Amino acid sequence: MKSLRLPPHNCPSCYRVLTAATSATGDEMPRPGNITICFYCGHIMAFAKDMSLRSLTDAEIHDVAGNPLIIEIQANRPKSNQ
Repeated sequence: MKSLRLPPHNCPSCYRVLTAATSATGDEMPRPGNITICFYCGHIMAFAKDMSLRSLTDAEIHDVAGNPLIIEIQANRPKSNQ
């Protein structure tokens, strides 16, 4: 898996500083509009056009609800990061 270094951004939920993103499905790099999950609190968000982090739109929330990959990531996320 490849990781992408990002300019420091705060998670909109826990405000921890996030500086990288790693694909959960392979070697592709994140793109604007892709969904991401905070490593620390598990907040689901998306990459903005400038690769900053933003809250999901109502349509995106609907699209990711029940997504098996997101459920798996949430279930396997280390709980000690909180």
